[in-house]
Amino acid sequence: MRERRDIATRLRPEDPPGGDVLVIRGGPDTAGTLGQDAARTAEFWALEGVPLLGISVFAVLGMPLDQLLRDRFSRFSVIHRLQASYLAEFQLLPTFRSPHFTVRLQQANAEELSRLLAALGAPILNPEYHEVSDDPREAG
Repeated sequence: MRERRDIATRLRPEDPPGGDVLVIRGGPDTAGTLGQDAARTAEFWALEGVPLLGISVFAVLGMPLDQLLRDRFSRFSVIHRLQASYLAEFQLLPTFRSPHFTVRLQQANAEELSRLLAALGAPILNPEYHEVSDDPREAG
């Protein structure tokens, strides 16, 4: 078993986004994929000595939406786009480099994951999606 690192060393000193600030997550997600991602986070990270169940999202802060989608989400054909207020029941931790946040879950059980999936909403097409080929003949 690997040793978990304390995410407190990766927290930024800022408040989480609220209100109508847009939040983006690459998709599509299901309760199952959200649970897998939360468990994977908990394998590597802890907060206050407790494994951190969480998923990654990015807030549209300090750059236009289209730039964030190009820079961080171009490999996702669909995304979840929502207002930060939809995640109000969850703790948003300002982790790693801005504009990354971790949505902290308490149990990552079926009920909580269903609520999170509902908050994320239906996936939408990513206008900045660019299919990436593994074929070197297709490289620019």
